[in-house]
Amino acid sequence: MGRRRLTQEQRKQETRHLLIESAIEIFAQLGLHGASVDKIAEHAGFSKGAVYAHFKSKEELFLAILEQQMKLQVDNIRQVIERQHSISQFIDAMDACFGSVKKRNRTWNMLYIEFLLYAMREEAVRHQWSRMLTESVTQISGSIKQLMSREKDGTALSADDIAWTILSLENGLAIFSYIGDESMPPHLYKKALYHLLASR
Repeated sequence: MGRRRLTQEQRKQETRHLLIESAIEIFAQLGLHGASVDKIAEHAGFSKGAVYAHFKSKEELFLAILEQQMKLQVDNIRQVIERQHSISQFIDAMDACFGSVKKRNRTWNMLYIEFLLYAMREEAVRHQWSRMLTESVTQISGSIKQLMSREKDGTALSADDIAWTILSLENGLAIFSYIGDESMPPHLYKKALYHLLASR
């Protein structure tokens, strides 16, 4: 059976996806300033024109990666939350999820540091990231509110507080784990969540 022919829109989306995947690798290897549109295009197997057909600049491509990765992180967190029926189940599940994600997300954590430096230097980028963070917190908070409605004892923290805490712990601990994972206390993520949410 022959391969199904893609529509023009599907081909466009596939090319965009391949460019983003290529850019993730190049940005992680060389950083924002060391990477070039030429290198990204060559790595993806496209011309430089293909990059500019989808993104106005290298910086716009960089931000597209940030938006995609944040969406993946938020979707993953929400899926974990929505499968649980109590705070204690949620803490155990989030700890297991964090452990598996941390092992495979070295590239994302390298990029996260690049994003942070970029945002600290560029006010417009900082505002864009702030908007993305606010949207992420709102989405995670919605799932947390559903979970808390099933927990009779509740918690002193608001759903927004918990959402901010989750994102801060995940990103901060993941970055530090690559610097000195052997010196980091085991299950620190779980311990922190427990004392914030279940210890009352």
